[in-house]
Amino acid sequence: MSFLFVAGSLFLFNTIELSVAGQGSTPKIKEIVLGRCYEYQLNTIGPKADNWKDCNEIWEAFHKAFAHKKPCEPKSSDYKPFFEATGMQELSKSLFWSGTYKVAHVYSDSGDRYTTLEDTLAGYLVNGLTWCGKKTDPPSSDGIDYDSCPDRSVCDYTTPFWGLASETFARHARGIARVLLNGSRVDSNGKPTPYRRDSFFAKYELPNLQVDKVSELMIIVAHTRSIPTGCDTDSIGMLKKDAKKRNIKKVTCYDDPNDVRHILCTDTPLSRKCLFLHSDPSMYPRLR
Repeated sequence: MSFLFVAGSLFLFNTIELSVAGQGSTPKIKEIVLGRCYEYQLNTIGPKADNWKDCNEIWEAFHKAFAHKKPCEPKSSDYKPFFEATGMQELSKSLFWSGTYKVAHVYSDSGDRYTTLEDTLAGYLVNGLTWCGKKTDPPSSDGIDYDSCPDRSVCDYTTPFWGLASETFARHARGIARVLLNGSRVDSNGKPTPYRRDSFFAKYELPNLQVDKVSELMIIVAHTRSIPTGCDTDSIGMLKKDAKKRNIKKVTCYDDPNDVRHILCTDTPLSRKCLFLHSDPSMYPRLR
């Protein structure tokens, strides 16, 4: 196994940090959300469409959910008006992910190939942003704390939003629901754990798939190093059991399908792992 492949591919697997301890809310968050709202609709439905969402209404619903409150105070129910304002269409090519943020979004191709949560309007608006409120008496400013948001050991103030976002996304999945898992992820004992019951997929998405509208759960296991075949691990066996409990009739699993391997090999096409790309491996004598 080439170290170059491992290093390059691990970059693709890294998960985006939704908040940073000690960091305040993203500066100009209102302007960013409004700008993204207009940009998203311009690119998806076009400038002449008559069904544009009201971006100011969307911002107000989002702002009201957390602003002028203590950071740990908002609940999932506070964000419901935001998801009602953004709306969500039925998703015939949904793509869930766990531990594979970067490769999943290359794979989805910004919604052109598949649709991740972050490719929907609701997810796109705030993806990668940090926000928390500031409660003052009397209320002053915009009620947003730009200086410091709490460490997650104090409270997980991001989950009320992203948990509801994940539930909403799952309820709109139709047909084949795909989940892209990190097959190189292991626990403290070195045991492969591409599926974890404490993940957002396990806690919020799998339980909310509409079994009468989802025909298949397609598990895609991607690897960056040589470990036991992902589909044969106890971890994936546990996922299959959990899916069966949800009465999902068809569950399939694929290890490193070629379309995913091509993505992982984009940065390291000459690594030994990626020789399948070349018809004549002898053309690359420097490989070890």
